[in-house]
Amino acid sequence: MDADDLLSDLVVSLDRDLELLAVLRYRLIVLAALAAADQGSSIPSAVREIEMAYEALRLEELVRSSAMMMVSDHFEVDPAVRLDELATHTSEGWSEILLERRRNLIETVTAIQSLANTVSAAMGRRAALADEALSFLRTDQSGTYGRSAPRGGVLVDGAL
Repeated sequence: MDADDLLSDLVVSLDRDLELLAVLRYRLIVLAALAAADQGSSIPSAVREIEMAYEALRLEELVRSSAMMMVSDHFEVDPAVRLDELATHTSEGWSEILLERRRNLIETVTAIQSLANTVSAAMGRRAALADEALSFLRTDQSGTYGRSAPRGGVLVDGAL
């Protein structure tokens, strides 16, 4: 295979990575929307879809690694070379394409990391709010609504 074919295969794999990252981002948005809409019963399905999107991305990573290995062998560079470094070994057209894909990947991954942190924090806050709202079930005051009458046990925590 010549350099153009190898680079074309690499770019196709990078494009597929970008598509799968877009799917992962979408799945995170769906999870956030479900959490915001109090659709707790659908959250496990949304999490599973995120896991499946991530797994597809990991499989594509193997394809991209293989393409990168072939390109690095052809240009006689380290297989772990960054795209911007690889771009210096290619023609101007391929260099621009590789740099554009690198920029798109960085932007997309940064956006996904930010979104994942936001979703995680939001779900943590929702869990804390729910925990606080239900804290009355874990105290001796739960059955008396704040009155101090003697009781036979606590509703939660297994103590009777």
